[in-house]
Amino acid sequence: MHFVIPEDRHQITFMQSLDDLVPLDHYVRLIDALVDAIVSANPVQFAYKGQSNSGRRAYNPATMIKLFLYGYLNSIKTSRTLERECHRNIEVIWLLGNLKPDHKSIADYRRDNAKAIKYVTNQFRHFLKDNGYIKGKLIAIDGSKVKANTNKDMLTIKKIEKRLDHLDKKLDHYLEQLMINDRREDLLEELEEHSSDDDINKPGSPNQALLDKISELQQQVENLQKQKDELQSQSRTSISPTDPQANLMRSNDGMIPAYNTQIAVDHEHHMIAHSEVFDASNDIQLLEPMLDKLEHEMNLNPEATVADSGYYNLIQIETVEDNYQTACYIPRPKHKNDNRPITFNYDKEQDEYRCSQGKRLVKKQKNKIKNGQRFDLYQGIECNGCTMRTQCTTSKYGRIVNRYYNQTRRDSYRRRMAGITAKKIIHLRKQMVEHPFGTIKYWMGKIPLLLRGKKKVTTEINIFTTVYNFRRLLSIESYHDIMDMINKYEWKMACYPCHFIFYTKYGNLKTIFSNKDYIIDN
Repeated sequence: MHFVIPEDRHQITFMQSLDDLVPLDHYVRLIDALVDAIVSANPVQFAYKGQSNSGRRAYNPATMIKLFLYGYLNSIKTSRTLERECHRNIEVIWLLGNLKPDHKSIADYRRDNAKAIKYVTNQFRHFLKDNGYIKGKLIAIDGSKVKANTNKDMLTIKKIEKRLDHLDKKLDHYLEQLMINDRREDLLEELEEHSSDDDINKPGSPNQALLDKISELQQQVENLQKQKDELQSQSRTSISPTDPQANLMRSNDGMIPAYNTQIAVDHEHHMIAHSEVFDASNDIQLLEPMLDKLEHEMNLNPEATVADSGYYNLIQIETVEDNYQTACYIPRPKHKNDNRPITFNYDKEQDEYRCSQGKRLVKKQKNKIKNGQRFDLYQGIECNGCTMRTQCTTSKYGRIVNRYYNQTRRDSYRRRMAGITAKKIIHLRKQMVEHPFGTIKYWMGKIPLLLRGKKKVTTEINIFTTVYNFRRLLSIESYHDIMDMINKYEWKMACYPCHFIFYTKYGNLKTIFSNKDYIIDN
């Protein structure tokens, strides 16, 4: 039969070097050059181990970071699968110089070196910014709920109290068994000295099993009580036993314990300019924190910021536009009154409203406060007999309209959002932020997060956003151009602490544009 014949496995071939096994323009060479440049230029930031001449030598931080960047870029995340790749993957063998760290060393470094990994993330973002791939003119902010590494069985006050009641009954049952032995009082004293009484702690003691069970139950009661106190102190409704910092959030899969992952994406090349992890269940208060981090970590004040209606908070929008010199384009959520055919116009001279049917609404109350916003209340006095009343209001006292103290600015913002420029920018938002989240979640797989706790989850998100930006850069520039930029870049001067000190000492040197209406270039 006519088939392609494989080579003889026992055939002796000419010797090859490790470098011959990887193509000269393979992206692993870029990962190698990038990490080596960052670590060698800023050794103080990576002084984790390797300072002592005694004992077993530690792995270089560059070795571990290269492994994580390559692994997450190829959806290889767990420490055990990364360990296997070190033994069988030619690209990884080349990248690590044939080093084979074990899974515990890999897991420990990822868990304990959040600052070093974040430093690499910020360095690479500054590299992209200084080379023109992140310009900061138009920034899109969006969030996505990422399931925490825990099961869906969240504890509530009701569940904790039910478990405590069940444990109390089990404790009573074991104490009754001790009483049947007619040694209840003596054994309770022994129980108090359980940790120090050698006779009781002997494996052969007849009551050792009972004492161990009671001690275990008491520990469970203590843990549940701590979780109950934590819930009450934080005014939360639920808590996860394995990841207490995760919060119960609504997602496409229903209510799940999750983290709210936020990203700020630049319009120029859809690079991620900043990422952050929050435990807030919605986005309504996250616009200002994201822009504040973007300013302090990247020294960026975007001319325009766009987000979806989940960020619509007029108080925060006003604060952001005043403090960060950026024009916000955040659509107002749809409201049940939007389809009503009645409109209201304010008469400044009479200080009253008139509806589209010519009916008057006069001021009824002043200086009311709701959700931190001050307003005056106007109520219709001619609603009786109006043919449009059933379509306008269900109140028997007449239609009510609130006029806020910053109503002029509110009206100006709504007129801006109705303009052509706003519609173009809002249309661009999905193109900018949906693709990064889609790609990253594809890389994450069925189990998106491996670590627990907000700080450790942030470490994983930093790795994901770094490899996303790296993949975007590969699709924009050639291998040789990227290598030239890496070799020519002043990595030490681009470090995050230097930028931070420079910013706080001298202020933001970026030119502030007076025109907040961002013009889309055709």
